[in-house]
Amino acid sequence: MTTQAKQEKPRANKTLTDVVGVEVGANLPLGTPVVRIRRASDGSVELTAAGFLSLLSALPESVEDAADGDGTWILPKVYGASSAAIAITSESAILRQASSLQDALSENEKKECRAGTYTLAGGDLGLVAGIPEYIGAWAATLLPESRKPTACSLQVSQLAWINAFLVSEDFASTNGTALLLLVDRRSTAIIVFNARQMILYREYSVGSDDVIDALGRDMNLDQATIETILEDDLVDPTSAIEPVLAPLFRQAELSTDYAHRKNQCFVERFFVAHDFPGTRYWAQVFKSKTGGTLVPCNPLNGFRVAEGAKIPADFDHVSQYFVSAMGAAVAVLEDA
Repeated sequence: MTTQAKQEKPRANKTLTDVVGVEVGANLPLGTPVVRIRRASDGSVELTAAGFLSLLSALPESVEDAADGDGTWILPKVYGASSAAIAITSESAILRQASSLQDALSENEKKECRAGTYTLAGGDLGLVAGIPEYIGAWAATLLPESRKPTACSLQVSQLAWINAFLVSEDFASTNGTALLLLVDRRSTAIIVFNARQMILYREYSVGSDDVIDALGRDMNLDQATIETILEDDLVDPTSAIEPVLAPLFRQAELSTDYAHRKNQCFVERFFVAHDFPGTRYWAQVFKSKTGGTLVPCNPLNGFRVAEGAKIPADFDHVSQYFVSAMGAAVAVLEDA
């Protein structure tokens, strides 16, 4: 069983077997990540195409920018599925554990956001997801209804990533109980699963850039140099990293304690989304502070690829950039 939570639910379509996923707002130098997945005759889900397209997918910064859009996209024929799911990566996106919009959103957010409440399939955890209304309206018109694919779902990328994790080989290797750190530039979500359902979602204001900033101050170096240091073995930066990450990892410990008290489950598997500069040092500090082994997770590792699939030659090296797009498409396909 998988868990789906979508910013906008897809149209009812019980015969849907083929979906395109697109991530907007990531602003990758390689281009806009687009995937196509389908349900095979044996019931499994497989990847049939993936690529970085030259599409203008930077999010509008205001209502005026959204109105100045240059029209709709026309995707290559290889992405000609009937339906598409769009994952939105934005610092303005909202994902919070709450049972109602009233509890989760400020009065201003209620006025300005396109939001919804969700109870994940098979569980009782309430979530509120939202994006600024002008971003939602802009994204909904990127794909024309007169051509394939047509947008049927808008999702915040955090939820899309979680959905991809739930169908990954890493999660399948657990007993259904795990902790995932979903690291962003300025925040990290701590997510706990039990019996293959999400039972806790919390965000904390420590992210990958906070580690880079700390090292920059400590070593008086620029970001590019710091990222190089994090990728080689010339300098051990853990003394500067540990004070930044220790409070976050303490919260991870408290989250597993909460899961044990509430659900009588022991969390013994720990994952961190992606493999970003300094991941191994995050794992070192996590080990020293909690005793747990933090493993980088890329849900597309081991994901079934169809024979003859149109994917980049170096797909193994770039696949992590397609996770949100894939997770958005999986959510729609699993809901059909």
